[in-house]
Amino acid sequence: MEKQEMLVVFKAKDGQEIGVRRLRFDDAVYLVDIFEHMSSDSRYRRFHQMTDNLRPARIWREAENIAHLDETRQGGLLAFADLPGRPNAPVAAARYVCLGDGRAETAVSVRDDMQGIGIGTELLLLLTEEARTQGIQKLVADIMNNNRAILGVLRKLPYVVTRVPEGLYSTLEIDLTRLKDEAERQATAVSHP
Repeated sequence: MEKQEMLVVFKAKDGQEIGVRRLRFDDAVYLVDIFEHMSSDSRYRRFHQMTDNLRPARIWREAENIAHLDETRQGGLLAFADLPGRPNAPVAAARYVCLGDGRAETAVSVRDDMQGIGIGTELLLLLTEEARTQGIQKLVADIMNNNRAILGVLRKLPYVVTRVPEGLYSTLEIDLTRLKDEAERQATAVSHP
């Protein structure tokens, strides 16, 4: 991995070094690569629809739309690792898109062979800090209720997360203005005067 252009380099749970940098205009190729290394199930949990029979042109168009972000309204991060036989391989992406009123929608994608080793957690932590510095107060996302991986990631965030289930999905709100520890101390103080 090309460490000099990375914002952060961290070690995954398996000891592998992961580099993270901001998403750039010409990164569609990396987004397509991540998508192609996700199973049907992972894609369904991420995009909430079947994506097995999408035409390559549509996949590229969507990746270009994401990569060509308007930096005043969006932010994104890409994670890379040196994989066997493939240095500087894209392994995960995270982004947010401003909705207005200090809120932004967020999403994270991790290729299947790199899931479960902390990359999604670290990437979302970095993205929350990036969003906070850009004035975002709340990140929102819709997730499937059976997506245990993202629920585990959310438990590790230092911010208060509210989950509102509705049918098969839940709407999540990550409050970047409230740390969990502060909220827990406030709740304890109210219940024990």
